[in-house]
Amino acid sequence: MDDINIRAATVEDSDILFGLLKDMREGEGRLEAFVVTPEEFKRDGFGENKCFEALVVEHKYNNEPIGFATYFFGYNGDCGRILYLEDIYIKPEHRSKGYGTTVFKYVAKVTLERSARRMEWCVMNYPSWNSKTIEFYKKFNSIDDNLKQLYLHGDVLKKCAQF
Repeated sequence: MDDINIRAATVEDSDILFGLLKDMREGEGRLEAFVVTPEEFKRDGFGENKCFEALVVEHKYNNEPIGFATYFFGYNGDCGRILYLEDIYIKPEHRSKGYGTTVFKYVAKVTLERSARRMEWCVMNYPSWNSKTIEFYKKFNSIDDNLKQLYLHGDVLKKCAQF
């Protein structure tokens, strides 16, 4: 894709990426779940003990940030090192131009370059509002093992952590 540039995010991109992340959550109708602060985001992505990496997607002609991807590396007992794609986002006005596909393939390339055997992600299975995203992932012949992502959060996590 000749009209976008994908690059590793730097600490200088932190505020822009945080704003795009917030826009994404708002578009999903999940702003109430968005509790991370700009300071936490900067620390966690660009601090001494960072726990995620990010890519910035810019329009080549004016360097306007139009999207991002966040990911981290983990381990799977079946295959070893994995890359987990947490978020991929392209601003609504820039969609349906192939940018998301280009970013997705770029992350797949990062997966292989960093010696990971698998790229994983989850998609919210709400066909009423997320059907385009579901169809996006289907076009890559992604594997659905009928796994369900489970998590603990907030007071439930605090209660579980009590011994």
